[in-house]
Amino acid sequence: MKDHYLVIYILIQVVNQLLHCNVYPQFNAGLRDKYPFVTYSWIDAGSNTTMDDMGEMEVALQIDVQATDQYQALEMITDLHKALKCSYGYRRYFKQAHIIPHSVSGTNAKPSYGYGDVISDYWFECSFSLYDLGTIYKPEDLNFVFNESIIESIKAMNTMNGTSIKTSKEDK
Repeated sequence: MKDHYLVIYILIQVVNQLLHCNVYPQFNAGLRDKYPFVTYSWIDAGSNTTMDDMGEMEVALQIDVQATDQYQALEMITDLHKALKCSYGYRRYFKQAHIIPHSVSGTNAKPSYGYGDVISDYWFECSFSLYDLGTIYKPEDLNFVFNESIIESIKAMNTMNGTSIKTSKEDK
């Protein structure tokens, strides 16, 4: 997989693990009978940031969560927003393929209608920096095991005088 497809492929992996729902291109989402789901739409399909073709590129997506329950949609978009902006574990999915998500905008709402019901649609924009353009990745070469280490405690000792320092996450 190359560049643009890779961004979407990794986004699908994040959504599958985090939100357990399907991902569709916005222009092809249509009316779905199985909510919730996530859609994406290219805002900027690529702006080279260097003079060579193998350098780096910026792309931007609008990412939407659609659900029949307003609070479910809001919770899901908030979780996805946090994952792309702050979660080392999910951001590592992208980083292993030389893609860095950044500039995640605030969440917005736009109600829509489907099958006579109001569909809650929350969205945000996210830009990505793609490095090492042209590198081809195989799905089996990528690791999608979530691992976000949490430091529970720290213990350090001064070898000169033998004093030690202990702290834990409860010692705030």
